[in-house]
Amino acid sequence: MTTPTTTAEAAEGSDTSGLPAWRECRHWDGAQGQYCKQVDGVRQYVTGDRCPTHTPNALQGRPEVPPGPGWPVHREAA
Repeated sequence: MTTPTTTAEAAEGSDTSGLPAWRECRHWDGAQGQYCKQVDGVRQYVTGDRCPTHTPNALQGRPEVPPGPGWPVHREAA
């Protein structure tokens, strides 16, 4: 099974709750006058859902922050 790359392809994978089962990039491309709508590798950021091309660091020309070790030890439940 391939991962959908556009909203139309992903629409077939919606769940029964009526909400889409995918996220799409919500980066506005003013030159093209439309949203990106890429669904591959989309992650949630403060600015909204973004594909790897439109993450805050990618737009500023910086490398992505590598994933950390996880939940800090001092935050473990007692």
